[in-house]
Amino acid sequence: MAEKKKSSVDELLKREKLTKDFEKEKVKSEKKAMELAVEKMSQANPSETDSSKTTKFITNIDITLSQAKTDLRFYFLNESNYSDEFKRLYSENESVFKRYGITTQKYLEYIRESFDRYKKIHKLMPLDPMKPKHFKYVEDSIAELVRMFSQRFGK
Repeated sequence: MAEKKKSSVDELLKREKLTKDFEKEKVKSEKKAMELAVEKMSQANPSETDSSKTTKFITNIDITLSQAKTDLRFYFLNESNYSDEFKRLYSENESVFKRYGITTQKYLEYIRESFDRYKKIHKLMPLDPMKPKHFKYVEDSIAELVRMFSQRFGK
């Protein structure tokens, strides 16, 4: 008697449906991140008179930071004002990063890897909160990265 062969069409259709659902969820999370960034920018203090602060626009780092705050790997961005400090560091070195093709996502990955390296060296727990001492290590690591770029490739 002939056996019925299992068709892979069902599996393929399920995979395509899951891919579509994933893409829809990704779009929704990006829109939500944009809305959060806009809301945060609108809550900013309007009394500042600095010319760079008077124009309100959303930068790539704002979008990336708002997306990263929902990711568990970047849990330390939700603590204290570290996200603002990392944003400040990025804006100070933005020309160097753009010159060498470091996107905001790569920048945040580098920060996370640097913090993970610090935790591993000092035998801290995986979800230990970031403290000023830890932030200083990551800040020095970013400064060292910028210095090495300048040293290796020149200005």
